[in-house]
Amino acid sequence: MAVYQYVASNMGGKISKGQITTATPEQLREILKQQNLFLISYEEKANVTYGRKLKANELSELCRELASLLGSGVSVVRSFTIISGRDIEPKLKKAYTNITTQIKRGVPLSDAMEMQGRMFPEMLINMIRAGEESGRIDQTFEKMAAHYEKEYRLNGAVKSAMTYPIILLVLIVVVMMALFTFVLPSFFELFEDMEVPLITQIVMNISTFIRENVIIVSLISVISVMIIGFVAQLYPVKYVLDKFTVKVPKISPLIKIIHTARFGRTLASLYASGINIIDCLNISKNTITNYYIREQFDDAIKNVRAGNTLSETLKGIDGFDIKLSQTVEVGEETGQLDRMLNSTADSYEYESQTAINKLITILQPVMIVILAGLVLVVIGSVMLPIFSMYSNIEGASDPGAGIEMQAIVEDISEREEI
Repeated sequence: MAVYQYVASNMGGKISKGQITTATPEQLREILKQQNLFLISYEEKANVTYGRKLKANELSELCRELASLLGSGVSVVRSFTIISGRDIEPKLKKAYTNITTQIKRGVPLSDAMEMQGRMFPEMLINMIRAGEESGRIDQTFEKMAAHYEKEYRLNGAVKSAMTYPIILLVLIVVVMMALFTFVLPSFFELFEDMEVPLITQIVMNISTFIRENVIIVSLISVISVMIIGFVAQLYPVKYVLDKFTVKVPKISPLIKIIHTARFGRTLASLYASGINIIDCLNISKNTITNYYIREQFDDAIKNVRAGNTLSETLKGIDGFDIKLSQTVEVGEETGQLDRMLNSTADSYEYESQTAINKLITILQPVMIVILAGLVLVVIGSVMLPIFSMYSNIEGASDPGAGIEMQAIVEDISEREEI
């Protein structure tokens, strides 16, 4: 689709100017002809994106509203007019108004939504396009409302699973900073002019550096986190990390179920709407956030084009749960692939929630052990010199040494009281 700035005239020679979004100049001429206008000249303009990318819960709410309105006999134009008339964000209002304008000009709803750039996902646009061909667009919106509601719940569960380890990681940093800055210095004063173990000396040096350079350490920490976050999003790095997640024992089966659930739900919705399997795979692969799995789809689509069955193709993708290809194979043999895909998607929805809960169960003790280990190292660096001093006291045999050890103990007690 392209935006055309045109100059046209009517039968009386009156010049009019305007802007129409359509696929080709020929379609532009046809649209103007329907308005009794004759195209004089045109200029293609860059397409403008009016709205922002909608979240899964926002898409679910919009689809449910449109399904209700269209199912009640309200026209598409009137439906978007009602929605745009509500108290919503200015960007969304402008996008919905633009959709209404395009529909009035004869542009199909799917194309009008596609003109809004990244606002609507490719899957929704293709589903609406299929619904327009079947004439039951209200049912399409109803299905998509349920689809995006399930996607929102799955995304929310994944985010919740990642929240706990992040909180523990922040807690580890806070606890260690508090120990090095406030707690340890009071103990290290006891060890002045003493020979201490290597681990104690290292901890003392770290504590001293942090106390003397708090601002620098804080800035370095923040910058390091930002750099790590940026580097982790680079394609080569993310590809390696994503591949690692589907190879780790104990965790990889759970990760595979989560990715399979998201892919299976999308594939089932698209295939049930009558979209051909090649387009289903092309659209569904974009819902996979794992780069390692997504990159395998180019070869997978080629295999399907070459005549291989869908079950064979899915079986060859490393990163999916094996049950998906097995159920697809049953659907192919029975001729009920759409039914099997929907059944599998429902099954994986439950399994993905279970997998997320198991991930949390695994991550909790791991993070706690890390926190306990770091605290143990710090406490050990303090206790080792103290045990060493008391061992020397107990091992002193002559009176002179006893008096000297007693003096050391009294000195330590006085410092502790201070």
